[in-house]
Amino acid sequence: MGKAERKNPRIDFYLPVTIKGHQGLNKVIDLSMGGLLIQIEDTSPFKIGDEVDLVIKLPHEKNAIQVKARVARVIKEGIGVEFIDLSPRDQMSLEYCFHVFKSTVPLPNS
Repeated sequence: MGKAERKNPRIDFYLPVTIKGHQGLNKVIDLSMGGLLIQIEDTSPFKIGDEVDLVIKLPHEKNAIQVKARVARVIKEGIGVEFIDLSPRDQMSLEYCFHVFKSTVPLPNS
C-alpha cells in the first residue's frame, strides 16, 4: 500500500509487542490510529487477512492492552496490521499515545 493510499498518518514508534501464539522478538516500528507495522524476523506464518491477537504495553499506560488486528500486508521487514474491534478505552489510549508522540518525533519523509 502506497503512502497516498493510507487512511491514517503514521509516526515512527518503537516498542515491544507480543503476538499471541507466535514465538520470537517482535517490535512495533510505526504506529497510526488504524494499525501498526511490526518488525518480525520470520513473516512466513502470516498471510494477508489473518487475524492476530496483540499485547502492547504503551509507554503512558500502567497495564498492557490486548488488541485484535488483521494482517493487511506482509513485507520483508514484518507485517502491517489494522486494528479491529478496539474497545473505546483502548482506542483512547492509542489516540493519546499517537498525539503525544507525533509532536516529539518527525513524521516519516517530512
